[in-house]
Amino acid sequence: MASDNRDDRGTLRSPRRSPCVSALEGACQALLFIVLATGPACKPSSEGANESKQMPRLPPPPSDGTPAANFSVTVEIDGMPAAALDRARLDATAPDFSDGDRRAWKVETLLGSAASREGATFTITGDKDVAVVLHRPRGATDAIPVLAVNRRGQLMAAMVELDDPFPPYHGQGRRLERRGDPLPRIEGIKSIVVSIQRPDAGS
Repeated sequence: MASDNRDDRGTLRSPRRSPCVSALEGACQALLFIVLATGPACKPSSEGANESKQMPRLPPPPSDGTPAANFSVTVEIDGMPAAALDRARLDATAPDFSDGDRRAWKVETLLGSAASREGATFTITGDKDVAVVLHRPRGATDAIPVLAVNRRGQLMAAMVELDDPFPPYHGQGRRLERRGDPLPRIEGIKSIVVSIQRPDAGS
């Protein structure tokens, strides 16, 4: 007589399964649990791509050599306030050097006779209150201090060679994309202080 998988009480018994089949079913259930638990946390690569990473800052667009309309640089001469250097004065003053849209002025051209004196020194403060001291040239071949407009429309100051007023590093974009400056320069000028350095004060 064929067995119908019933026990002595007549209760239908579950068929016996191979241990291998049971282990496989258990592994599948565990894998399904993991997928369900972690699935909501997964995001497409397009979502939140910049949550932990910052997009690189693009360099400023090329300047047409025109500063911001409301820019103003305070000027002090020999301890006394002088007329501010603003957009109107730049527009009204012919540049000493030009190359396409680029323009540059000698400091003395914009600040007048006070900046042309023997021993004239210019303390120029720019971005982040960093200051540099530039000197009026003493000889015909010395570098000269100039004022120009950078790519952000800010007034900048630099020491340049007379025969090379626009060195390769001028207007080349981000700092890492140009070679080191061989001469002092400063951007975002806020103030210019003109004073006289006496011969016995050192170079």
